[in-house]
Amino acid sequence: MAPRLPSGALVVVRPVDRTTPLRVGEMVVARRPDRPQLEIIKRIQAIDGSGAIFLVGDNPSSSTDSREFGPVSREQIVARVLWRYWPLPPVRL
Repeated sequence: MAPRLPSGALVVVRPVDRTTPLRVGEMVVARRPDRPQLEIIKRIQAIDGSGAIFLVGDNPSSSTDSREFGPVSREQIVARVLWRYWPLPPVRL
């Protein structure tokens, strides 16, 4: 599967706080648990009752995600991706 966000894509995000509802399938910006200075964009695959969030990339064969670094906590989710504005999606006729 091709990634939805190519490398270098520009996106619009909305910051989240602990009261913002998060849903499975949403793309979010999160701090990696093993490298907190690095923010990544991943899709939420699962949320368990204790607040752990399992993140996956859209291209599992080459993506670094929760399968490698484990689930992230709610506090590590920084923002929700609203849309991509660059590069423009292909025009379909």
